[in-house]
Amino acid sequence: MFEIINKQSVAKCISHLREYLAAPMCNATSVFVNLGDLKKVRIVVCDNAALSLMKRELGWIVTDPVSDPDATIVVWREDFPEAFFSRAFGLNLDPLQQDDGSVMFAKEGEERIPFAQIDLRDRTVHIADGNTYYYGTGSFAPESWMQQGHLFYQFFYHILNGPDSSLVHGACVGVGGKGVLMCARGGRGKSTLTVSALLKGFEYVADDYLILEKAEGELRASPIYSIVALSAKMYDTLYDDMDKARFVGIGNFKGKYIFDMANYGSQMRRRYPIRACIFPEIDTSAREPSLERCPDREKNRAITHISHSTVSQMYKYGLKQGQKDSDDILKLINMLKDLEYYKMVLCPDIIRNEEFLRSFVANI
Repeated sequence: MFEIINKQSVAKCISHLREYLAAPMCNATSVFVNLGDLKKVRIVVCDNAALSLMKRELGWIVTDPVSDPDATIVVWREDFPEAFFSRAFGLNLDPLQQDDGSVMFAKEGEERIPFAQIDLRDRTVHIADGNTYYYGTGSFAPESWMQQGHLFYQFFYHILNGPDSSLVHGACVGVGGKGVLMCARGGRGKSTLTVSALLKGFEYVADDYLILEKAEGELRASPIYSIVALSAKMYDTLYDDMDKARFVGIGNFKGKYIFDMANYGSQMRRRYPIRACIFPEIDTSAREPSLERCPDREKNRAITHISHSTVSQMYKYGLKQGQKDSDDILKLINMLKDLEYYKMVLCPDIIRNEEFLRSFVANI
């Protein structure tokens, strides 16, 4: 359910918003990022406090300026998001508050495209206007920033969403130019295995979100974020190998530690060929890790998980809903269906899991 705004009101809102942001944009700094060699995005930062945090999280994809970016994201600090629409849009709107603590507006029309949303819990504002996106937040302090999750992932999803490309919720590492995609719900060992592999010299794309593209009959993965999140226990276990990691802060999700991994950039890979998909699960009673090829039922479960997990997380701010959800799920299924799928049972020994994974990838 959304509060519906007609096209004339939307145009008036955007015009007023640009006037509202004119002053902070006078001293704005532009950062350009390269999304898997598919899209170039200009990020206009109206608050200098955000620059260092942004470069930590997006360090691997920051690129030289381009004259014709595919999209623009405008970022600024907004003190009171609850009053944002009356102050910034200049309209007396009656927004609809959702059960999740957000306030949503949508453009008039059959598809009801979400146009703007305030998240009252995270104190953020998200606005989509064609290829321009607006992101306001109450604070750029590390602890506040990281409570909001990865930067702009809903916007990046929209920008990358094409017939043969998408931002995907998953992880990817590899050896010798052969990558494995990993999918699993939180708590099943995906991120721990991925970060452990990175620290042990694997080629690396991502531990949480990545770009997938289907090109020349091959599935390829590219990175977005150069940070990782570890529980205190996992950090203690991996401590001796984390000499090049830099501590950023503590995120709100289960109190995980956030690290900048930019110093491992020599292991980062773009457009990395994917050879198989692994569906990991932890078995605390297992003495050794094990792996078996998924039968069709398990393979379909893994594909469905990646697709639904991706779409459910991405369709929150400024994106189409309804029939478009089904279309994008079908697209992801078609991109992923030709991979071989394996179920990997992880044991409590992180090092054994990493060694087992290396042996598997070497023999794909």
